[in-house]
Amino acid sequence: MAYEPSEPSKETCPEYFRWIYEDLRPWMERGITREMVERAKPAADIRITVVDGKVYMEKYKEVFQTRDVFTVWGILQLLRMYPGKLPDFDLMFSCGDKTAVRKEYFQGPDASVPQPLFHYCGDDETYDIAFPDWSYWSCW
Repeated sequence: MAYEPSEPSKETCPEYFRWIYEDLRPWMERGITREMVERAKPAADIRITVVDGKVYMEKYKEVFQTRDVFTVWGILQLLRMYPGKLPDFDLMFSCGDKTAVRKEYFQGPDASVPQPLFHYCGDDETYDIAFPDWSYWSCW
């Protein structure tokens, strides 16, 4: 099964939500496959999977302080606040401060689709998908 995004609803999404659509743009045409997710594993610190409202975490590397715990806490808050509304998902996550998926490696006619890697950091030179940090969740 592949993720098939659509444009945000202007009536239901706050303005700042538009950035997730920008971050997901590289996968708009082809979607995200399991193989793409697996290709992100070498750069990931943790994997977060949600199935039937249950959260599973696989830890690949040690992270700074408790960033992995707060990342999972954010997902748990979403599940608590919106029961039954989050779809099942499987994502790779980098908890470090340096971005990882450099755009320069995915240019040209024969370039592959970048691996989807969620991260607290993002910039114009990478395809890292920005994820709200714990301070965002603490506002709720």
